[in-house]
Amino acid sequence: MEVVQPFVALVIYPTISALQKDQTEALLRSAEAAIRSMPGFLSGRVFVSEDGASIVSLVEWKDRESFTHFRQHEAGRAAALVAGEVHPKAYWLRQRTKVEPAQ
Repeated sequence: MEVVQPFVALVIYPTISALQKDQTEALLRSAEAAIRSMPGFLSGRVFVSEDGASIVSLVEWKDRESFTHFRQHEAGRAAALVAGEVHPKAYWLRQRTKVEPAQ
C-alpha cells in the first residue's frame, strides 16, 4: 500500500522593509479567500524576515495531486500570475521526516 505524504509549497518573495507589511497583508487576504476551501489544503503559514527583505509562505497540502488541482483552479492560476510579477523563489517539497518534542 502506497503511503500518501504531505506536499509543501515553500515560496520566498523578495520585498523591501517599507512594503513588507502591506504585501504580507495582501498575500494573507488573497490566500485566505481562495485557499482555505480547496480540497486537500492542510495548513498555511506566512513568515516575514527580520531585515524586511522577504516574505515566506509555507503551504501544506494532503498530497501533490491536491496542490496540482489548486494550481489548475482559477484561484491558483491568479496567485501564480501575481507571484510571478515579483519573481519569487519557489520550492516544491516532500516531507522526509518530522521531529517531535520529547515527551
